[in-house]
Amino acid sequence: MPSTPATLGSLLTQMYQNKEVLQGWDAVLNLLEGAVNTFFQQQWAGLTHGAGRMSIAAVWCEGVNPAPVGGGYYTTVHCFSTELGPPLFQFQSGRAQVTVRQNILSGSLTTGTMPVPANFNPANCDCTPNDSRVSWSTPEQVNTGLNPFLSGTVPLTQVQGLVSATTESVVLQFAQGAFALNALSVTSVSSTSIANALKNWFATNRISYCLASIDRRPLGAPPGLTPRSFRFNVLQTNAGNTIVQLLISTDGPTPSSMSINVSEPIPSADGYTCSLMVSSRVLFQEVLSPGFNKPGGQFSLYAQPDGPTGNWAAFLSPQMHFAGSFSYGNCCNRHTDTYSIYLGLTFRGSATNGFAISQHVHASGNAPVDIDVSGQYPVALSGSGQGQTLTIVPGNPNVSVSGSVEDAIKSNLQGILQNNVRTSMAGVSFAPVSLLALESILFPGYLMSMRQAQVPTDLVVVGTFQPN
Repeated sequence: MPSTPATLGSLLTQMYQNKEVLQGWDAVLNLLEGAVNTFFQQQWAGLTHGAGRMSIAAVWCEGVNPAPVGGGYYTTVHCFSTELGPPLFQFQSGRAQVTVRQNILSGSLTTGTMPVPANFNPANCDCTPNDSRVSWSTPEQVNTGLNPFLSGTVPLTQVQGLVSATTESVVLQFAQGAFALNALSVTSVSSTSIANALKNWFATNRISYCLASIDRRPLGAPPGLTPRSFRFNVLQTNAGNTIVQLLISTDGPTPSSMSINVSEPIPSADGYTCSLMVSSRVLFQEVLSPGFNKPGGQFSLYAQPDGPTGNWAAFLSPQMHFAGSFSYGNCCNRHTDTYSIYLGLTFRGSATNGFAISQHVHASGNAPVDIDVSGQYPVALSGSGQGQTLTIVPGNPNVSVSGSVEDAIKSNLQGILQNNVRTSMAGVSFAPVSLLALESILFPGYLMSMRQAQVPTDLVVVGTFQPN
């Protein structure tokens, strides 16, 4: 795919030209790696109670040996005490794992011996730091001047029921990671043994970071905006952005592709750190048409694919019908003709003005006439936090009629557009989209702050990922 700058204008142009870009996914949430890292730092602050460092004392036993004096047996006990600095996470393109690095701010290794029975299992060591059963030696201090650090790789795993019975979460569980110690000065025990002990400590203390949770409850939204499943993806863009994606299926099939057809999903050059995209199928079928269609209304919309590119549109039903008669000629040679003209309306996306309508009709015969209708219905944002909403701004379409029955048709058509179509468009609710963005996709203490919404066929909402 050709390189494009990471601007909102470029994103909208590319989405508009490519039409349906989600490759079969019903919704896609895109997050900048830097914003996710900041989100993880907030969780780190919670794990450390704001101390800015994590205090660890990992204790483990090694071996069962005959006591050199007095008979019996003993095991060797180690206690590695350390303080780790804040973690730095890096996502890897195309891989469901994250690399992590944490500086060792201080530390020491203390070794001792403890009497045990002959059948003692070192794997079940239940010693604690400063355990009185252990004869401890003098601690060996970590040389922090060497800038030691812990590094590792932690897989992103999907966990059911972490938040509630209906949620599925993407979690970094340190108990499943692989770790190494770098530039560590202690020599009495291998760094591999210490790294394994730290991993066990992470497991015992349930050290984990939740990237996101998907709530599968309807929450009042239709099936097309209720998540059913999701996949996780990471991509590196030509602009140097690392993008973390949640690819969401609702009532559609789960695609095999793990990508979408845009090169820069987040307009980072304009200061945005996240974007939410909703497929045109869902948008026109679950939002626009049901919102437009009112009980007893004269007109309704039906959504369907709009050509071979996969994008959807909405069409007015029934078509507007203009019929009548007119007379011409003199009193001795008078003629009366009738006309019957049908005019539909098609609602599509536009590059920068929300929903757009356009229609052209040329009627020939005894009453030739040309009718052109065009107009835009932008999408506006209001509210903040959990109260963010999207609404359509009703517009007055432009009408051009030329021909023998211009006045009669133009007046009638303008009345329909202003009284019927405008009123129905004003009633379209984006509440299901807000539910998806703010309540079905969960981030502990964080949410998407929406800044702009456009409909270049698929709906795209851009904003910042920030504390709630």
